[in-house]
Amino acid sequence: MTAKGVLSRTLEVILVLILTSMVGLVFGNVVARYVFNSAITWAEEVARFLFVWLTFVGASFGLMKGLHLGMDIIVARLKPRTRNIVEVVNGIITLTFLGVWIVGGVHLIQANLDYMSPATGFSMGLVYMIGPFAAVLMSVETGSRLAAAIMALRQG
Repeated sequence: MTAKGVLSRTLEVILVLILTSMVGLVFGNVVARYVFNSAITWAEEVARFLFVWLTFVGASFGLMKGLHLGMDIIVARLKPRTRNIVEVVNGIITLTFLGVWIVGGVHLIQANLDYMSPATGFSMGLVYMIGPFAAVLMSVETGSRLAAAIMALRQG
């Protein structure tokens, strides 16, 4: 199995674990609220944090699998060389955005390390770590695609 395959499978497992945890927490909280008339105070907050993580890990996984929506009606009609040029420009723009996201995300983490979430007491900086983490995952995939497009340009 390739490194990309291992990463893809790992992200799949992480997504399943996060979703399973969310469902368990929400279901358990509903049961506790209606059967025992007492809610689990931290369950809603943890489920919300897990949902944020699910979204960002899912976006990274979607990019890796090519599942994001795209408008390629114009690009699909271009000649292969022109299409590769567009892919290179797209990759450079995307990597620039992801670089800004990583730097900004690190600053956000540092600014929020001392702020604690109300119900769980988790550092909000730790909760916000998913942003730069997802941006790094997306950068790996985008860099791989950019390298492939550059190689295709050099070959023909």
